Amino acid sequence: MKQKIVLRVPMDGKRCLPKGLKCLIYVLKMILPYEVIWKKRSISSDKIRKKAMKIAVTCPGVASVAIQGAEKNEMVVIGEGVDACDLAKSLRRNVSFAQVLSVAPEGGKK
Repeated sequence: MKQKIVLRVPMDGKRCLPKGLKCLIYVLKMILPYEVIWKKRSISSDKIRKKAMKIAVTCPGVASVAIQGAEKNEMVVIGEGVDACDLAKSLRRNVSFAQVLSVAPEGGKK
């Protein structure tokens, strides 16, 4: 049976960092306050979207992936036997924070 998984993935490029790493970065910024070293590099949302879709497609059992929503931050994955937790975990690890919104069987109504 095919299922439809909806995930919210922010496409701003901000990743979740562990608390210890955040503290280390804060201390290093106090020691080395140069803007050249700590200049933020922004990644375009298109690259993040491509990377997220590539990760979703490589999961076993995925039939199709689409980006929806008003802000283009919801990923709809349709497939058979797809594990939503593993998919969210790999997206969190490689792209940014991912939140599972719903897991439901795919309906025939359109």
